Amino acid sequence: MKKTEQSRKAYNKKAANYESTYDGRVTRPIKQMMLDAINVQNGQTVIDIACGTGALIAEVSKKAEIQAFGIDISEQMIKVAKEFYQGILFKVASAVPLPFEDASADVIMVSAAFHHFEGPQSFADECFRVLRAGGKVYIGEFCMSPFVRCIMNFFIKFMRTGDVKIYSESELVSFFTTAGFEITEIRKDEPRIVLICEKI
Repeated sequence: MKKTEQSRKAYNKKAANYESTYDGRVTRPIKQMMLDAINVQNGQTVIDIACGTGALIAEVSKKAEIQAFGIDISEQMIKVAKEFYQGILFKVASAVPLPFEDASADVIMVSAAFHHFEGPQSFADECFRVLRAGGKVYIGEFCMSPFVRCIMNFFIKFMRTGDVKIYSESELVSFFTTAGFEITEIRKDEPRIVLICEKI
């Protein structure tokens, strides 16, 4: 789990002023796309995976009276999230396995973090396990041309920030359809994409 540990260390260093860092700025448009796409209702359980400072789940929680959870592998990110958003339950945890019971959630979201997961298929399978029937997973990611993606993935091999791979749209779709999801919508605003998957 070398990449996971690299991610943990990298984001621990950035946590105190994450929103003003390059990562914070470049992922902000993805978070806005996610916020625009996510539909929640009163009483639902919503989980933000790799929640960072908790900004996105905090905004989603304004849409309805939900049970809001955020998990992240970075202890410092969770510390910041707890300081800013007391009404949300935050926990240090990894994406695989998810620390939730079977069929216990209605919405799972991942914003600009899926490319850090060392077991993308295992994560998709975990989402299917944790969601109730009719539950949805929202994946917000970078979406680049094959040429740019190839260059990015070449350099990622030498980086120490925990990035694993920038995936194509078809690869993202494949992970979640293989897990049993139906893709209900794909929103694109290059270089960004939001994939919406439903557990039928």
